[in-house]
Amino acid sequence: MTTILRNKILLLIACCLLLVLMPGVSESAEKRSAMNDIRQAVLEELKKSVSGYVEIHRLRVVRGGDIVDRLDNHTITNLAMISNNGRDRAKFAVHLINRKGLPERITVEASYDAFVDVFIAARRLSRDTILTDDDFSTVRQKLSRLPSGAVFCRSDISGKILTTNIGQGVIIRDNHLTSYLRVRRGQKVRVIVEGDNVTITTHGVLRSNTIVGEGATVLCNFTEREVKGILVSPDTVRVRL
Repeated sequence: MTTILRNKILLLIACCLLLVLMPGVSESAEKRSAMNDIRQAVLEELKKSVSGYVEIHRLRVVRGGDIVDRLDNHTITNLAMISNNGRDRAKFAVHLINRKGLPERITVEASYDAFVDVFIAARRLSRDTILTDDDFSTVRQKLSRLPSGAVFCRSDISGKILTTNIGQGVIIRDNHLTSYLRVRRGQKVRVIVEGDNVTITTHGVLRSNTIVGEGATVLCNFTEREVKGILVSPDTVRVRL
């Protein structure tokens, strides 16, 4: 066999292989293009329900895999979220029209991350601190990595009272906060005793931990006797005779 004939035979074989492989390459490209369209539609839908920047890590077909295998000139007519675990995973129903004009549906699951603003302690903070804007700062974190109960709204922190000591950089959670100021046993307080047409002011010591606005028992310094009243502020108990 001459060299020229051998080269012609090899060229013919290569052309035949190319003709066989081309439809598969074309179908694969069309499938990737369709999945990219679905991915973009899912991302836009996620942005409507999740605050902050969103990125999709993985898109998995959980129903209708046979439809995906033959995606060709499909048009997305509707896409709707059907479930969401609230942190990093959601399922979507994707409605399509195929090239013959017939409706089809697939279900996909998106694994995603949302970046949201949370609040951290600007320095070490002690229990019973009444928080101001100088006590915390904002950082952006991935939603999937946040501790349960992380606070997202500034108004939910400012003016609230810490229930525990927290260190600098700790993400502030709702169980760190209360609206009720607790004054500890042994706190020195002013005691205002009110009677008919008379008011007496003295001093004393709280006999137990007490929340501002609730009943308090005080040991008066002058009489060395206990009286009961209302803790109206962290340093004042009002007694009504």
